[in-house]
Amino acid sequence: MENCAISNRQKVTADRLCYLFLIFLTGCLVGWVYEEIFYWITEGLLRNRGVLYGPWLPIYGTGALGIYALKPLKRHPVLLFLLCVVVTGVVEYIIGYVGIRYFGLRLWDYSGLFLNINGIICFRSVVSFGILGLVFHYLLEPVGDKMYHKLPNSAIRTACLALAALFIADCILSALFRTPITY
Repeated sequence: MENCAISNRQKVTADRLCYLFLIFLTGCLVGWVYEEIFYWITEGLLRNRGVLYGPWLPIYGTGALGIYALKPLKRHPVLLFLLCVVVTGVVEYIIGYVGIRYFGLRLWDYSGLFLNINGIICFRSVVSFGILGLVFHYLLEPVGDKMYHKLPNSAIRTACLALAALFIADCILSALFRTPITY
């Protein structure tokens, strides 16, 4: 009986980790699409701005997980918005700072924008992410959760393993061979 309980607990943990990984990857993909559209409109160019070869930007996935962690505050939209601004601003600042300080990479530059801090974060970006956090909590995540629970667990686990293998391979290949666009 104890083995059955451990097995069920492991399945629940695996399902939870898979759900979080899919939120991460969805955030990565949505961020990549957002960046490509934004820069196509503003610069007239389509080019992969990320540090990876694939269509994903891990900074957005990290931000999506931070936003998801605020789910208990969903009943308080103003507080949720403000904390989405803070969480995504902190994520963006830390990743931007680490990129500049330790890798010599400035992957974006907000120097000319209103209320920027060291060109790493600015008012426009954090407010945009706060709004996207509300869209995530009130529209996207509920739909994604319903879709997730309609699929068989075995199919979800298989998809998660395949996507994880692809993502890890991309991380390794990108670290070895890719030179990201910098500012």
